Amino acid sequence: MNKKYVIITVFGLLILLVLPFVGVIKIDLQGLFEDSPGSFIFWQLRVPRTLLAFMVGSMLALAGMIFQNIFRNSLATPYTLGVSSGAAAATVFAMKMKISLVFLGLNGIYIYGFLGAVISIFIILGIAKMVKSFSIYTLLMSGIALNFFFSSNILLVQYLVKYTETVSVLRWLMGGLSVTGYSEIVFLFPLYLFFVILTFSIKNELMLISGGDQFAHSKGLNVKKFRIFIFITVAFLVGVVVSISGPIGFVGLIVPHISRLIFKNNFKLVTFFTLFIGGLLLVLTDFLARILIPPVEIPVGIITAFMGTPFFLFILVSKLKKR
Repeated sequence: MNKKYVIITVFGLLILLVLPFVGVIKIDLQGLFEDSPGSFIFWQLRVPRTLLAFMVGSMLALAGMIFQNIFRNSLATPYTLGVSSGAAAATVFAMKMKISLVFLGLNGIYIYGFLGAVISIFIILGIAKMVKSFSIYTLLMSGIALNFFFSSNILLVQYLVKYTETVSVLRWLMGGLSVTGYSEIVFLFPLYLFFVILTFSIKNELMLISGGDQFAHSKGLNVKKFRIFIFITVAFLVGVVVSISGPIGFVGLIVPHISRLIFKNNFKLVTFFTLFIGGLLLVLTDFLARILIPPVEIPVGIITAFMGTPFFLFILVSKLKKR
C-alpha cells in the first residue's frame, strides 16, 4: 500500500483518539471509569461529540462529492442546491413556533429539518417536471433559487422572533455539535452506515455519469432516473444531518477537492478518503471551536466558513481562468 495512504489514515486515527482527552478541563486518566466530573465530561460530552462530528463531517463530504459527480459541477453542494437551506428554514420555523415533540427520544425539531429538505426536493423536482427538463442546468438553477428563497424566510423568522429568542436561533444557524449522551448518535448511525454502503455500491454509476450523459447512456445507465434517485436519497440524508447539527457549510465543497488532488482518478480511494477526511476535518474544526477562546465556544459553522470561503473563491477563479 502507498505510504501516503497509511500516513493519512494513521495520523487521522491518532487525532480521533487523542482529541477527546484535550480541552479546557483536564481529564484524569485514572478517573475515567469512576463516578467523577472528569469521567462524565469525557464519556458523556467529548466522546459523543467527537463521534457525532465525524459522522456529520463524513456525510456532508460524501454528499458534496456525489452532487459534484451527478451534476458535473465542482461547486455543487447540498448548500448551493437549496437542500440544507430548506432544512434550516423548517427547523427555524419550528423553533419560532416553540414546537416541542419527542421522536425516538430525540427533539422533534429534527423532524422539521428533515421535512424542510423533503419540501425543497419536491419543489425542485416539480419545477423540472413543469418545464419538462431534468437537465443539470434545471436542477442546479432551481436549487440556487430555492437557496435564496429559504434564506430570506430564515431572515424573516429571525426578524419576527423576540429578541431573547434571536440568540438561540442565530446560534443554531451557525452550526454546532454540542450534545450530551448518545441519543443523536444512535439515531444517526444507521443512516450513516446506509449512506456509506450506498456510496460504495454506486461508485461505478458515479464514474460513468461524471464522464457525461451521452457516455453514461452508451454504457446502459438510465441517467435521468439515476440522477433523480440519488438526488432525492442524498437530500433526505442531508436534511437529517442539518436538523441535528445546523447548517454547517463548505465541508461538502472542500473535502472532495482535497481527496481528488491527493488520489487523482482512483475513485474508490477518493470516496473512502472523502469520507475519512470529511469526518476528520469536522472533528478538528469542532476541537478548535472548543479551545480557541475559552470558556466561550465558537459555533463550528463560523470556522468552516472562514476556511471554505477562500477555497470557494479559489475554485471559482481557477474555473474562470480555464475558460
